[in-house]
Amino acid sequence: MLTVTRRKSPVIHEYHLGDVIVKRVQEENYLGVTISSNLSWVLHVTRIVLKANRMQGLLKRICPLITDINVRRTLCLSLVKSQLSYATVVWSPASVKPRTILERVQRRATRWILGTRTGEMSYKQRLLTLALLPLTYDRELRDHVFLYNCIFRYTDLKSVDMLLLLHMADPALRILPSH
Repeated sequence: MLTVTRRKSPVIHEYHLGDVIVKRVQEENYLGVTISSNLSWVLHVTRIVLKANRMQGLLKRICPLITDINVRRTLCLSLVKSQLSYATVVWSPASVKPRTILERVQRRATRWILGTRTGEMSYKQRLLTLALLPLTYDRELRDHVFLYNCIFRYTDLKSVDMLLLLHMADPALRILPSH
């Protein structure tokens, strides 16, 4: 049982399933996303950064002879960045510290892809060379795409009905296709 609250002293109830008391937990991993009782994403960010760093270390050890930038880019995008980008619509961090920690992983990955050392090429120049976005922009783009898909009903969500209420209430929002 995961109780989600930001209160200092939450009201705790015991729940029973038959004669068994349901155990209370501080965090739960659901579909690869670690949800904590205070909705802080620090634990989730820490776990995915560890996973992405392990994958990046594995790539460095097993692929030292691969020098083709396109192959290295594909490997990093599919095995490292996918860890950092999974389900960001749900957990995208709002504070600077987790964003910086996440961006640090991509900084190291871009150095490995291009085979550069620290200080040889700026992060911005590496991103431009590899046609990548900073992770902050990447998450923002994913959020916008998700919102677009919700508005135009490309996503099967019941919360889309809430957007319909906005649509009916404000004529300026009448961009939804008529049914």
